[in-house]
Amino acid sequence: MTSDATFPADPIGFFGTREAMHELPAAELTRLQTDALRERYTALRGRLPVLDTLADDAGIHDVRALDDIAPLLLPHTVYKSYPVSLLASSRYDRLTAWLQRLTTVDLSGVGTTGCDSIDSWLERIDTGTGLRLAHSSGTSGTMSFLPHTHRQFDELFRIVGLDALVTGEGPVDVVWPSYRYGRSGIARCGRAMAERFAQHEDRFHCLHPGLMSADVMFLAGGLRSAAPARAVPGLSARLTEFQEAQRPGAAMASFARELADTLRGRRVIAMNTWNLLYSLARAGLDQGLEAVFAPGSVVMPGGGAKNQAVPDDWEETVRAFFGVPALHHIYALSEVMALNNLCSQGRFHIEPWVVLYVLDPDTGRPLPRTGVQAGRAAFFDLMAEVHWGGFASGDRVTADFTACRCGRSTPHIDRRIERYDTDQGGEDKITCAAAPDAHADALRYLEDTRA
Repeated sequence: MTSDATFPADPIGFFGTREAMHELPAAELTRLQTDALRERYTALRGRLPVLDTLADDAGIHDVRALDDIAPLLLPHTVYKSYPVSLLASSRYDRLTAWLQRLTTVDLSGVGTTGCDSIDSWLERIDTGTGLRLAHSSGTSGTMSFLPHTHRQFDELFRIVGLDALVTGEGPVDVVWPSYRYGRSGIARCGRAMAERFAQHEDRFHCLHPGLMSADVMFLAGGLRSAAPARAVPGLSARLTEFQEAQRPGAAMASFARELADTLRGRRVIAMNTWNLLYSLARAGLDQGLEAVFAPGSVVMPGGGAKNQAVPDDWEETVRAFFGVPALHHIYALSEVMALNNLCSQGRFHIEPWVVLYVLDPDTGRPLPRTGVQAGRAAFFDLMAEVHWGGFASGDRVTADFTACRCGRSTPHIDRRIERYDTDQGGEDKITCAAAPDAHADALRYLEDTRA
C-alpha cells in the first residue's frame, strides 16, 4: 500500500490489488476510514449548507470515531426535498438553487432559460458541470436527484475493471439489455461501462438505442402511486421521440438473436438488473440459443429483488444462455458509489471506501460495530467529494463485522436483503428492476391519452 494520501480518492493506487482492498485488519480499516471521514467532514464543513444545518443542530464539531456522524446520515427524502410544483411549472432555475445546497460544485453558470423538461435540465447539468445527477423513479410524487460526478463513476468502473477485465485486454463487448442512454443510477453505470470497457460504440450492445427519459419515469411514478398521474408539460408532444428510442416489435427476442449472430463465442461483460438479464436469457433459450458467449464472460446481476418473488430458475436460466459457470452478483444502491461483490459464502462484502452502519430501526442509533448485527443499513461513501456521503437506506440487513470464511476481512452482509415498509421509513420508490416496466406503462399511457 502507498500513503494514506491516495485514500479514498484512488483505492487502486492505495491498495495496489483488488485482493488487498479486503485484507486489512478490522482495526486498521477503522483507523483508515475514520481519518478519511474526518478529512471529508472538515473539507465540506462551511461549504455545504445541508451539512452545516444538520451538524449545528446535532452539536457536532469534530469527528473522532465513525459513529460520531450517525446523526448526520441523511434520509433519502433529502434528495427530493424541493417542492414538486417546480417540475410541473418548469422552474428549473429554482430547482438548480435547491440543488446548490447539496453540492459544493458551483452551479451559478448553469443557465436554465429554455429548459422545458427534466431531461433538458439534466442535460444542462451534464454539459455545464462535472456533476452527473442520478435520478430516481419518482413514484412517491417527487423525483430524487443525487449529485454524483463523472469522476466518481469513472473511478468506480476503473475498479470494477479489476473484476471484469483480463490483464492486457483491449476493448470488450458489453451487453446492456436496456436503453443506451439515461440518467438514473444504473443508466449512468451503463455509460461508464461504454467509456471504460467497450470504448467504441460498436462494442456496446444495447436493447434500445435511445434515452430512458426522466420525464417518462416521473410520469410512471405517478401512474404507479396513489397520486394522480402527472407529467411535465409538453410530454405528449415528445411521444414520437420516446417511441423511436425503443427497438420495435418483440424487442428482447430480436436482441437475443442479434447477440447470438454477432457475438457467439466471444467474451462479453454484461450488467443490469436480474430481471432484464433473465428476460434476455429466457428470450434466447426460447429460440434454442444456449451458451452463446465465451465461458470467461462476466455477468453481473444487480438488485431490485428485495421483497419480490423471483423465478426459482432465474440464475440457472441466465447461466445457460450466457454460457458462464457462475454469476458475479453485486449489491448496489444509487446513493453509494460501490458495487459490493458476493463472495463464495453468500455474503456481500462492503468496499473499503464505504463505511457500513447498522442502525436500530426504532431509535436510528448505530448498533455496535462488532459481531453480527441486524437492522437498517446505512452508509458513508468516502468517495463522495462534492456532496455529503452519509445515507440511511431502506434496506433491512444482517451484517457481520468479523472476518468472513471466504478470507476477506471487510464487513459483510447476508445476501437475503429486505426492504422496510414505507411506514417504517423504507423507500417509497420503483426499484431498479421495476423501472423498465414502469417506463413502458407510462409510454402506453401517453399513447392512450394523446389527442
